[in-house]
Amino acid sequence: MNQTKRSKNVFLIFIFFILAFHFHCRVNPNPKGSLFDPQSAQGALSSFFFNDILNNVSSRGWTVFSPSFGTTDPSDSVLFDQEGTTTYAIYVRNTNLTTRLYSSTNGMNYSQLGLQINNTNTNIFGAFTGRSQLSNYHSLNLGGAWTANALITGFCMVRYNTASAYILGDGIVDRTIDSGNSINTISTSPAYSSRNSGVCSFGNGKIYLVGGKNASSNLFDLWESTDGINWSLLTQSIIPTQSVGFNRPCYNIQNSNETNVLGMVYSDITSYKFHVVLSNLALLQSNDGKNWSCTNPNITYKSEFNTIANRVVLVGKRLFVYGQSNTGVENVYTDLE
Repeated sequence: MNQTKRSKNVFLIFIFFILAFHFHCRVNPNPKGSLFDPQSAQGALSSFFFNDILNNVSSRGWTVFSPSFGTTDPSDSVLFDQEGTTTYAIYVRNTNLTTRLYSSTNGMNYSQLGLQINNTNTNIFGAFTGRSQLSNYHSLNLGGAWTANALITGFCMVRYNTASAYILGDGIVDRTIDSGNSINTISTSPAYSSRNSGVCSFGNGKIYLVGGKNASSNLFDLWESTDGINWSLLTQSIIPTQSVGFNRPCYNIQNSNETNVLGMVYSDITSYKFHVVLSNLALLQSNDGKNWSCTNPNITYKSEFNTIANRVVLVGKRLFVYGQSNTGVENVYTDLE
């Protein structure tokens, strides 16, 4: 008797799944409002039960923490640099044209340093020893006073020692060896493809450039250089060819125009060397920069900043992500090991 009931229940569950798949699985891999859309209430069942069981998907645990910079806006920009055990950040509010300098020793709690400045900074920031460098201002006393300087152009500044940094732009690479006091062009034809933005990081004695945007789409290529002049392509796309979890973040990154690179770090103390976070919180990891794995987050997340910059910071083995979202989930962290 009990065996008959169990068989009947299994049969009904099977029929329910077949019907759900038939009516809701369409050509669009992310049908809005369907049972397979994790962004909708209807999608909760399939996204977190059927899909994970059927695809044997594991999720990385992310913890939400309170924003450190107050109320955010998609037009804002936040940039980071680290010197020793201190993480420095500049938060730019384009709604009222103000920039503030912050510091943190744990990645979670930031304190404002010095005075705010009324300006519109681009994606240029370097925390040199004794000098905080923005695109058009600098401070010699951690924001106590700001002095205007000639505009530094480019989509990212990546510091490689206490006084030197590369500035990457579309078809140009500049360098400073005196903490931003003077800027010199070292290449007008870098090998990396044309783009108006990108995520930059430094590690293992190399500059890394990943992703960004060109005139038509988001990019997911990864380049490296030891001198800013000679560049090598590690991979045309960091997106794994094999998806993980139907209609989960690692699966949805196949639609590259809905997702972009949120940040990257290189680490010598973690099992993986490269850690790239996408705007939907999918975590891509690699040891050689060529072969990548992807892990889905345990929460729904979408960063909505209008600009692309490196907004990921590694403190010890804890990875911090700073985003902007109208869902209320903005800043998160995960312990890599």
